[in-house]
Amino acid sequence: MELVKRYKGIGVALEHRYYGESFPVPDMKLENMKFLSHTQALADLAHFVTQFKKPFQNQANHRIKVFCAGGSYAGALAAWARFKYPHVFDGALSSSGVVNAVLDFYEFDEQVRTSVLKSGKECERNIVTLLGKVKDLWMKDPTLVKKKYRVVFMEWDDFMFYFADIFVITVQYGHRTQLCDFLKTIMNDKNVHEKLSEFGMRNRVVPTSYAFKFIRDTKLDYYNNYRQWTYQFCSSLAYFNTPGREVPLRFKEMNLTYWRRYCEKSFFAPVFPDTVHTNTLYGDVDIVNQASRIIFTNGIEDPWQWAGIRSVKPNDREIKAILINCTNCGHCIDLHSPRIGDPQALKDAREEIKTTFDKWVN
Repeated sequence: MELVKRYKGIGVALEHRYYGESFPVPDMKLENMKFLSHTQALADLAHFVTQFKKPFQNQANHRIKVFCAGGSYAGALAAWARFKYPHVFDGALSSSGVVNAVLDFYEFDEQVRTSVLKSGKECERNIVTLLGKVKDLWMKDPTLVKKKYRVVFMEWDDFMFYFADIFVITVQYGHRTQLCDFLKTIMNDKNVHEKLSEFGMRNRVVPTSYAFKFIRDTKLDYYNNYRQWTYQFCSSLAYFNTPGREVPLRFKEMNLTYWRRYCEKSFFAPVFPDTVHTNTLYGDVDIVNQASRIIFTNGIEDPWQWAGIRSVKPNDREIKAILINCTNCGHCIDLHSPRIGDPQALKDAREEIKTTFDKWVN
């Protein structure tokens, strides 16, 4: 919104089909999920913009420019919108935009490790220890684990995803030092599991988002997106977080066989993505050689950066990549409202974004 204010523009947030109240179907049975795709969402976006701008264009004595911005999956949509509909969108800001549908995304886990190592080997060691502790306890007494983590509705397959994300989400969103400092305080605590569960909840790692019981619910739900997002990554986008090659910071069983099983259990059907097809349609990392006027930004500690654009060669198509190198610079960091104490690298990135948009707008 800072850019909208800067240019005295109009900012519009469009609700993605199948999320919130935008359901074109009566329920979310598998046969009704076929209309949920990024391709359809992009077409929605282009159609909405062309209709929305008509009354303004009729009153203006110049062509009205439209820019698209978003973070994470929405960041990918912003880049794809400019690539697929250059006659509709005049430029895009793709913050942590995951434009490459990676099937075996082991680089994600490796970046989590690289990030936590900035806090020292102890942090890595503590995560590995906790992964082993909870697995051993589950094998001995799964009921006890379910009680400690308040996940009576889970089985081992969905629990693995949830448990790994307690560490991942914290690092992803720029709270790596908080995570590593917290782990030091609980490693020898008799209530280590309960405290880890509470820590996850405080950092928005909610078990119901991962549980088959809730993903399988086909009723329309205006407040939750468990089933929708699972369908999107299982059917087309992938981004399957598999174990890192050296020191995994997730369960070693979470390979592609695991993810195929996770998707099949979620939908009671062999739903699995063809990432070659997805990337052929949208160019994956080669989008930088095909599109124009897109700024890609990534935080140096964000594991999602490896599904995005971290650097580009000098070009005349106004494609830029900004890698924001600062402590705890995570997912979509540049989209946060500016605050006193923001690191200089973040300030510099925002200034470069403004300078580029000044040129595009004027």
